[in-house]
Amino acid sequence: MSQTDYLNEMGISTWVVRSEGEPTPVKANQDSQQDIKPVSQQSTQAESFQETQLSHQEIVWTFVVDQLSGDAALLFDKILASLMLSRNTIQLLSSKEALAGKVSGQVVIAMGSQMGRQLLQMDDGFEDLRGAVHSLEQAEDELPVVLTYHPEHLLNKPTDKASTWQDLLLARSLI
Repeated sequence: MSQTDYLNEMGISTWVVRSEGEPTPVKANQDSQQDIKPVSQQSTQAESFQETQLSHQEIVWTFVVDQLSGDAALLFDKILASLMLSRNTIQLLSSKEALAGKVSGQVVIAMGSQMGRQLLQMDDGFEDLRGAVHSLEQAEDELPVVLTYHPEHLLNKPTDKASTWQDLLLARSLI
């Protein structure tokens, strides 16, 4: 079963970039050779994207997450890969670093129920805060923040993976 098949089984929308550059929703049973570029082309595009991103030394994605170890760290890397990212193309901060004002980038993803509330200094429930874009004032800038589940939580409750994917899509729409 392919990655697209797994995502479709979970009810998660998948997107394929056509040569014109416009993303198009695709279901596994609708895939055609015309719509999907060969894997070698996708890999080359991902590598050139990463090289471009690194050469500009501009941070686009900032992830604020604590206690990444074992299977949670592996799941985090898979989450990044689903976004065509890796740890060397993002800013990865602990809550301590984020609260110290070291956050930069175009979008901030706070992972964990306590993390987002702490970062945003809000007392609302996590479920009320996730699924929306919030604002973080940092060094005279206002950064968009999206809250989502911690990878450890996703290991214990896999049904929340679809919600996390929707949160990541929301964050990606801000770039």
